Amino acid sequence: MAYLTERLLGDVLGIVFPEHEFIHDRIVPNSGTRKRPDYRNDDLMLIVEFDGDKHYREVSKIKSEEEKTICYSNMGYRVVRIPYFVQITPETTRLLFDLEHDYTNDYPHGFIDEGAILPCDFNELGISKFLNDLNRFEIIRHQIIHSIREKIQANNNEIERVLPPSIQSLVD
Repeated sequence: MAYLTERLLGDVLGIVFPEHEFIHDRIVPNSGTRKRPDYRNDDLMLIVEFDGDKHYREVSKIKSEEEKTICYSNMGYRVVRIPYFVQITPETTRLLFDLEHDYTNDYPHGFIDEGAILPCDFNELGISKFLNDLNRFEIIRHQIIHSIREKIQANNNEIERVLPPSIQSLVD
């Protein structure tokens, strides 16, 4: 199985919600914005956004996504955001969608992928978002932290290559 990406998320939504077609990357009619959600289903009033690493590194992206969430929520949509370091499993499907499903991506949660951008590269808003995500995904928090510890070891125990000083206590 592959690391979750925005494209793969579309395939996963088709498996988890077989009776519902999701619209990908299209403007929401009557939204008053030209911004486009990653995936949308109007019958479920559900928008699913994949938060890649730019959602933690670029202030303009973080702010834009906050605006999108408010806009779509005000329209009655439930907005689900999935961080790039979280995989789809029965546990996360239950948490994200309040749905029981046995789909699982065997790829581990966390910063496992060789090309994964690490928290040391997040800006301050991204660090805050990351800490909120760790709390939101409490059920897999230990796996995410474990992946960070492994990255520190892989970087000759140079913790600053993985975590900024403000959150290094996560691995104590």
